Amino acid sequence: MQLPKWPGKSRAAVYLLLIFLCGVVSGALATNLWTNWERERDSRVARATSPGTRTRRTVERFTRDLHLTPEQAQQLTVILDETRQQYRSQEDATREQARNRVREILSDEQKPQYEEIVRRNDKRRRQNRQ
Repeated sequence: MQLPKWPGKSRAAVYLLLIFLCGVVSGALATNLWTNWERERDSRVARATSPGTRTRRTVERFTRDLHLTPEQAQQLTVILDETRQQYRSQEDATREQARNRVREILSDEQKPQYEEIVRRNDKRRRQNRQ
């Protein structure tokens, strides 16, 4: 059985269509892979840089480099945890001041949307702190 012969322009159009479809499929796959890779990388970074992990790594490094005793390492952990809490409270106060300034410039229609954005950001921040 022999395939019918297509005119030159029809054959070229089919090839162009096939090439275009291959490009669409390749682009969709690459975008999907890139998006999932970014999400996975972000979650790994968040886990690796959690406050407890950073404190532990800092204490381990200081213990190794300065030959800290176990008692000194424990005291250093307390100091770093307290310092992080102080930074957080200052950061929270500064954030709230900025939010209040933003609220002042928003219209009554914009404020509910802004509060929703703030709520989502706070939720994400709480999740990242855990």
